[in-house]
Amino acid sequence: MNAEVTAEEGSQPLRSAEDWWTIALGSGLRWTIDQMGPEAAARVKADNVQWLNENKIGSVETNAIYAIGTKPF
Repeated sequence: MNAEVTAEEGSQPLRSAEDWWTIALGSGLRWTIDQMGPEAAARVKADNVQWLNENKIGSVETNAIYAIGTKPF
């Protein structure tokens, strides 16, 4: 099998700290968040949004690694 792996650096600006939660829910973290249950997830969101606001975080890294493989026939 041949594989091509590409790393892509990315950064997502935050209009508000709440945007972080939207990014988290649209990422691989979604499964973990869902497993916490609604009460724990709400605490995680509140704590992180507070930290982002206190530290004046204006963007988050959204790096990704893509791999494309081809299987010979």
